[in-house]
Amino acid sequence: MTSRTTPGSESPASASASAPGSASASSPAAAGFRFITAEVLRRRRALGALLAWSLLESAPALVSGRFVAAALDEGFLRGRAMIGLVWLLALGAVTALGALGTRAMYPRLGDVVEPLRDALVTALVHGTLARACGGDAEHGPLGAAPVARLTRQVETVRDVVAGQLLVLRQFAVTAIAVCIGLASLALPLAALVVGPLLLSLLGFAVLLRPMISRQRAAFLAEERVAVLAGTTIEGLRDITAAGVEPRIAARVGAAVDEQYRLSRALAGFGAARRAIVVFGGNVPLLLILLAARPLLRHGLTAGALVGALTYVAVNLEPALRTLVQGVGASALRLSVAVRRLAEGGLVAPTESAPGPNAATPPVPSLRIASAAAAIDVSSLCFRYGPHSDPVVANLDLRIGRHEHLAIVGPSGAGKSTLVNLLAGLLPPESGSVALFGAPLTSIPADRLPEFRVLIPQEAYIFAGTVRENLAYLRPDATDAEITEAAGLVGSSALLDTLGGLDARLVPALLSAGQRQLLALTRAHLSRAPIVLLDEATCHLDHAAERRAEAAFRDRPGAVVLVAHRLGSARRADRVLLLDAERTELGTHAQLAARCPQYAELVGRRRSAPAPLTVS
Repeated sequence: MTSRTTPGSESPASASASAPGSASASSPAAAGFRFITAEVLRRRRALGALLAWSLLESAPALVSGRFVAAALDEGFLRGRAMIGLVWLLALGAVTALGALGTRAMYPRLGDVVEPLRDALVTALVHGTLARACGGDAEHGPLGAAPVARLTRQVETVRDVVAGQLLVLRQFAVTAIAVCIGLASLALPLAALVVGPLLLSLLGFAVLLRPMISRQRAAFLAEERVAVLAGTTIEGLRDITAAGVEPRIAARVGAAVDEQYRLSRALAGFGAARRAIVVFGGNVPLLLILLAARPLLRHGLTAGALVGALTYVAVNLEPALRTLVQGVGASALRLSVAVRRLAEGGLVAPTESAPGPNAATPPVPSLRIASAAAAIDVSSLCFRYGPHSDPVVANLDLRIGRHEHLAIVGPSGAGKSTLVNLLAGLLPPESGSVALFGAPLTSIPADRLPEFRVLIPQEAYIFAGTVRENLAYLRPDATDAEITEAAGLVGSSALLDTLGGLDARLVPALLSAGQRQLLALTRAHLSRAPIVLLDEATCHLDHAAERRAEAAFRDRPGAVVLVAHRLGSARRADRVLLLDAERTELGTHAQLAARCPQYAELVGRRRSAPAPLTVS
C-alpha cells in the first residue's frame, strides 16, 4: 500500500525550519549574504571606476538648481532672455555629460556583477559536488535541483545585486549632489531639506527588516497554499473515501486565510513606504515654500528659491522614491534566492571547498611506494550495463614511471573507456587500478590531479585569461615557466596571436586545434607525473603533433595516449592493441610481426587518406 502525506500534516520540526527569522533558517542566508558582500567588495577597482562614472552622472543633479537660479536671477527676471537661455543650454550640456556617465557606468557595473556570478557558480558547484561525493542523505543524490539553482537563483542574485548597486549608487550620489547644491544657494535651504531626508532614511532603515520578514512570510504562505491545494487535488479520491473532507477543507481554508492576512499586512508596509517618500521628498518642498517669505526678506533671491525647489522636486524626490520602491521590491527576491543557494550547497571555495588555487592538505593514510610502477592494472573489467558485453575484460597492465604507451584499436574498442578507468572517472566492475602503488579508490578525488592529468579529445577551455587557463593545474607557475611550456609544446605562436598571457579568451571563438594546444600546454605545465591523452592531438597537423609528443616524451613522468595516427604508435615505447577479440601488448615492431589485427590496422591506416586537421 502506498503511503500518502495528508495535506497539512508536516511535522513541527519542518515547519519551524522554514519559519522566517528562525536561527536555523537565517544562518545559511546570513552566510550567503556574507559571501556575496565579500565578493562584491573584492572588486575594488571596478567599484572605484563605477563610482567615478557615477560622479559624472550626478553632475546634472549638482548644478541643476544652481543653473536654474542663475537663469532667473541673471537672465529672465532682469529682462535678459538670451542670458537665461544660455544658462539653460549649459544645463542641457551638463545633462548630456551625465548621460555619457550613465552609458559608461553600465560596463563597470558588469565588471562587478559578472565575477560575482562566476564566484557563485564556482562555490555552488564545489558545495554540490562535495555533498554528492559525501553521500548527503538529507538532500539526496545529485540531480536537477543544482541545475535549477544555477540557472535561476544565481541569475536572480546577479540581477538583483546589479539593481541594488544601481539604486543605492544613484541615490547616494544624487543626495550628496543635491545637498551640496542647496548649500551653495543658501545654508538655510539645505537645513530645511537635510532634516526630513535623514528622518525618512532612518524610518526606512527601521522598516526594512520587518518588511522583508513579512514579505518572506507572505511568500511562504503562498507556497504553502499551493502545496496544500496540489496535494489535496492529487489525493481527492482518498480524502472522499476516508470522509475527511471537512477537516481537509478547514486546513486549506486556514492556509488561505493566513495568506490573506499576511497580504493585507504587506499592503500596510506599502503604504508606509509611500509615507516615507512623501516625508523625505515632499515635506522639504512644503518647508521651503513656508519659509520663502522670511528667506526672501533676508536676501534670498527668487531664482535661488526656484533652484531649491528644482533640486528637491526634479532630483531628490525621484531618487528617494526609486530607493524605497526598488530596495523594497527586490529585497524578497534576493533574500529567497540567497537562502535557496545557501541551503542548496553554496560553499566558498576559499573556506571549505579548496579549488585549484588552494593548497591541498596532506592525507596521512596515503602510502606511495617508491619502487612502484606509475600505473598498475590488475584483472580490470568494465561494462556499461549488467547485460552488455564487457568493454574491458580481465586486463593486466603495468606502465613504468617514464614509459610512453600508445593505445590503438578500431572505433568502439574501449580506448577512451580504458583511459577514463585509469583516470578514476569510471568505477571498474571488478579488478583494480593503482597509481604509484596507491589503489585508485584510496586516493581522494581532490588529490587525483596530483597524480594524473587527462586531456580529452574535445579540450576544455574556460572563459578567462590565457594565464588562468594555462596555470589552472599549477597556479604558482611563473610567467617564464608558462612561456617555456608553451614553447616546448608548440603554442607560443598561438599565445602571440591571442594577445599574450593577459588576453581574455572566448572559448567559442577558438578552433578545436587551438583549444587542444592550450590544453596540452596546461597539462605539460602541471606537476602530475602521469599524463593521459585521449586523442588530444587529433586536430593538430603532423608537425604540431610530433612536437607536442616530443615535449611530453622529454617531460618527466609516464604518458598514456590514445593514438590518432600511426606515427604516434611508432614513436611510443609500447603499444596496447584493443579490439573485440583480444588484447595485445608490445612494441610497434613486435605487434606488426606477430599480431594480424595490428598489421591489418597498420595497413588500413597506411592506405587511408590523411585525416582532416584543424590548427
